[in-house]
Amino acid sequence: MSTALALIAHDLKNALGVLEGELESMIDDPTPIAAQAAYMHCTDLRRHFIQFLTLYSAESGQLDALCEDESPAEMLQHMLRVWQLKAKSENLPLNISIKDEDQAPVFWYFDRRLVQMALDAALHNAMRFARSRVTVAAYKRDGALVWEVADDGPGLDATDPSAPHATGLGTALCEAVARAHHLKERCGHVAVRRDEAAQETIFEMLLP
Repeated sequence: MSTALALIAHDLKNALGVLEGELESMIDDPTPIAAQAAYMHCTDLRRHFIQFLTLYSAESGQLDALCEDESPAEMLQHMLRVWQLKAKSENLPLNISIKDEDQAPVFWYFDRRLVQMALDAALHNAMRFARSRVTVAAYKRDGALVWEVADDGPGLDATDPSAPHATGLGTALCEAVARAHHLKERCGHVAVRRDEAAQETIFEMLLP
């Protein structure tokens, strides 16, 4: 196991310990609010473990994208509904929206399960840093499909506000998913940049 995976496994173990402490406290004080918080942490841990196993497969050379004809616009709509509900359930005052929806190509060949997993990680990260808004988009650029997640957070050098519970999976997972998509000599990749004019940090995953 690589050093990165070992560190992630250690963070997951710590997060499991936090959940154990929450459940233990509910023995004496079983409130609905505490139960909801524990449930949300359970779902987050399950998602992180799936991401960890996916990254482990990538490092073992066993991650292959099973690409099919998919609709980027439909997938964006699905993800928007899920993450708007998540923000509401966690009382996060964030406006999550699709930017330039009409720019999304009608179809593209990609592995929906892997791409959605990567974008979930990118959205999770954006929501930790965002002050008031997060946008998602899909569009063509230079013969590639660009998935974009942007937030109005403080920037690339900002301290992670949820560092005690962060697993460090996000960027590594997105890179692995991007690399699993290839067409002849072209391979997917990710990039993160700062748009000072728009006051946004922008994550991009480009698929050939």
